[in-house]
Amino acid sequence: MFLQRIVRRSSRSRLLIYIAIVGVLIFCSSLNKPSSPPITQIDDIPEPIHDDNDDRYESTLDTVALPWYTHPHPALPVSNNFSTGHLSLDQWQALWEHSVERAQQVAELVLGPIQGIPGSVHRTYEAADRVRAQIDCWTSQGQWKQQDGYHLAKHFQDPLYGKCKRQHDPYVWSTPTTTCHLDDTVDPVTWCSLLDGRNMLIVGDLVQYQLHEVLLDAMRDGPTVCFGELNCKDHTLCQQPEARMRYIRNDILSPVSRINRAKGHPSVDTIEWPFITSPMMRAYSVLILNRAPVVEDDETFIQQLVETMRVIRSRAPDTLILYRSTSIGHPFCNDAQAPLESHLKDEELRHLPYGWSELKRRNAMARKIVEAAGGVFVDLAALTDLRPDGHMGGQDCLRYCIPGPLDAWVQVLYHVFLSLAQ
Repeated sequence: MFLQRIVRRSSRSRLLIYIAIVGVLIFCSSLNKPSSPPITQIDDIPEPIHDDNDDRYESTLDTVALPWYTHPHPALPVSNNFSTGHLSLDQWQALWEHSVERAQQVAELVLGPIQGIPGSVHRTYEAADRVRAQIDCWTSQGQWKQQDGYHLAKHFQDPLYGKCKRQHDPYVWSTPTTTCHLDDTVDPVTWCSLLDGRNMLIVGDLVQYQLHEVLLDAMRDGPTVCFGELNCKDHTLCQQPEARMRYIRNDILSPVSRINRAKGHPSVDTIEWPFITSPMMRAYSVLILNRAPVVEDDETFIQQLVETMRVIRSRAPDTLILYRSTSIGHPFCNDAQAPLESHLKDEELRHLPYGWSELKRRNAMARKIVEAAGGVFVDLAALTDLRPDGHMGGQDCLRYCIPGPLDAWVQVLYHVFLSLAQ
């Protein structure tokens, strides 16, 4: 009997100790849990309540009529988990504000203050702000206008982009002469003097490869050879002083140091060819970058792009970084006959497939990160987002014919280099 009482007391003691430990663990976890966690993914935003009388909410439609359509087309599926098409306009704006603010906070914390624009003559915050404002004026204040007697530039490079060549594309990018006039001339000799022997590396997806193509057209008077679109060899842009250009495909600008292989072969889903190696950073002191749209949440986008900028700045603090904003595609682009007069509204953007609906917000996030790294954000998407016409067409409503609308990219970039040297 005495032994039984001891066993019962011992069991009760162990039970009380167990309950106390569980209570302490629950209390500690409650202290670490934020009362109102920040929105880091689109799924964190509550699903809106559908109200037929609330015109801020648009349900999924069977057909969509975008401004360049000749007739409504079936709505294309948005094939990713991070689409914001289900959000109300208020929630859309709230996500925008949160994500852009988050991008700025992370970039400033990781990258630290960088005065001026490394790789240029502008070494103060004030000078950098003036240059960036001038570049923004060139891209945001212009419009596509018809110009009689305008002839497209010659295209010498990949014949794929010239197969849809149009003989009569009279549209040119025109900016206000009183506030931010953009001259339509591009002088290769002057551009070479601005490069002053610096080599240029272009990194991004297949649209970025098109930038490589039009820059070669502008700087050379004959064709070059690229064996595929993954990793193009060096091309000589300037003879005296010698300057070279190279294209590398890395869709998400990842700072990998070796090829990511899947089953013994490079992955074809997202190409990540190494470009931030020490030898590459020593060889190329001008970078023109773009991060392609992929299926991901905003936090992943922020963390990865910040890390890329951190690695670049740690290995090449004086490198000039230019970042090209990402353009939307235009579904059923064969319908388009002319440029748009204004950009798509938010309620129209939300009908775009393939993650294109997220690009306006992602570009705003990228601007904060790039500028925190002392780079220059060049909003070339502001030009081509207005060009549903001029695409390759058929199943390719993202890339453009060359020559065509991308000639204006060269025009803007030429003046960017002028402004960075003055």
